[in-house]
Amino acid sequence: MIMNEISLESVEDGESTTPEQLSQKVKALERLLEISRQVSTLDLRTTLKMIMKNVLELCNTRRGMLMLLNKSGDLRFEFSVNLEREEVDSEEFEISRSIVARAAETAKVLIVKNVPTSNMKDHPSFIVLGLKAVMAIPLIARDQVLGVIYTDTDSSDHEMTRSNLPIFSAFGSQAAIAIENAQLHHNLQEDFFLLKRSLEGSFRFDRIVYRSQVMHEVCASIKRVLENDITVLVLGDTGTGKELVARAIHYNSSRKDKLFLSQNAGALPDTILESELFGHRRGAFSGAVENKVGLFEAADGGTVFLDEIGEASQALQVRLLRLLETGTFRRVGDTGQRSTDVRIVAATNRDLKKEVEAGNFRSDLYYRLSVFPINLPPLRERRDDIPVLVERFVEEFNDKLGKSVRSIPKTVMRDLMKRDWPGNVRELRNFVYRMMVLTPNIETLPEEIYFGDIKKDAPIPPPVETSGKSEPDAPIKTLEEVEREHIRYALDQVGGNQAKAARCLGLNRSTFRWRLKKMNIKP
Repeated sequence: MIMNEISLESVEDGESTTPEQLSQKVKALERLLEISRQVSTLDLRTTLKMIMKNVLELCNTRRGMLMLLNKSGDLRFEFSVNLEREEVDSEEFEISRSIVARAAETAKVLIVKNVPTSNMKDHPSFIVLGLKAVMAIPLIARDQVLGVIYTDTDSSDHEMTRSNLPIFSAFGSQAAIAIENAQLHHNLQEDFFLLKRSLEGSFRFDRIVYRSQVMHEVCASIKRVLENDITVLVLGDTGTGKELVARAIHYNSSRKDKLFLSQNAGALPDTILESELFGHRRGAFSGAVENKVGLFEAADGGTVFLDEIGEASQALQVRLLRLLETGTFRRVGDTGQRSTDVRIVAATNRDLKKEVEAGNFRSDLYYRLSVFPINLPPLRERRDDIPVLVERFVEEFNDKLGKSVRSIPKTVMRDLMKRDWPGNVRELRNFVYRMMVLTPNIETLPEEIYFGDIKKDAPIPPPVETSGKSEPDAPIKTLEEVEREHIRYALDQVGGNQAKAARCLGLNRSTFRWRLKKMNIKP
């Protein structure tokens, strides 16, 4: 082994100090106190940057790196100054990597203050790099090594001396505390985000309200999959409550104590979506400044709900298929395989069989996802559920709006049940909310508030072209006004689904969203 051929000085090898050296130590300690104030930040990236900046100033060197131990006990390259990752991985850097590993193993500051006079002077690595001195400082917090700081120099003018070893050791301990605090803060932020995301809609099985026979059969199907990990595909029109079914499956199964995380497969660009689902490695792409845990890794032991799976790209479909078949995945930009135990519940409003026939969806992924399909009927096929749904929504919005509505006129309920509700339960819920906002704080909702909006079963037709001259009192609408009205009409026809509206208008999603923003249209 290389390390057996090297004589290294550690903090325990310290020699007696002269008055002049003692004075230098006092100054170094004062500087160390100032450094400790500077690195006391909760941002991990900023902490690493400040640590390296100050250690180079303390040692009077120009380059160095900081490595942290991962869960497997391996040193992982995290931050560097004037030292590229490729150089660290090269054969010329082998001896330096050995010193770093030895510092982590022994938990001691290791230093070679004068390479030309040491027994390392003839080592090929030092000859090629022309180094005059090297040092490795272990980062120790609560008797545990978190990582190692490494620095070297090709100049004889440096401060890496034996008399300064206690200073470097103290610096390593202070830096380790700052790193540990920043890591804990980072982990707490991630845990809070994931917990908040999970609890924001923590529905239970009893939140599915129904009276119809068809929904009774749906709930019977849900109960059949609670005690196993079979993959479920929820099919249904927009607004029928597909995510509610997914949450009911999760929160009534053995996985209920783990996370339930959801992601719309058609809501993000492909690269960002893969990062959200699988995570990424720092530096994998522009803007990836930190390692990121994906939803599949974060929800280990729990459930991941993939909405609008029919809009997933071919590349994402391949990665999902591998996860379903092997339970393994790779973070974006990473080479190592990771495993996870998640239950996948997917949902779509598309006919996936037709998508497979058209070549838009992989047949092997379709068969993997549709092991247990659950079909949610549209609201027009379960009109018996409308009264109980309305009652539930009124109860919900009473609490939210601070109102006390207790009854709904029979004539109003009769009209609600006649309407087809193309946006399904979501449209009905939004309609009740709007009516509750418009209603004064009385116990019975007045009929006229409802009738003004729902008396006509047919939707308002879009503007049509006319020939000839307009009447003098009818101003001609601008092209932008006509476009705005047509976009609103398209959104109304599909229940506010932006992806479907974009397809109806022959636009891609990004262009459609740009037009919404430009025209200040809020679906």
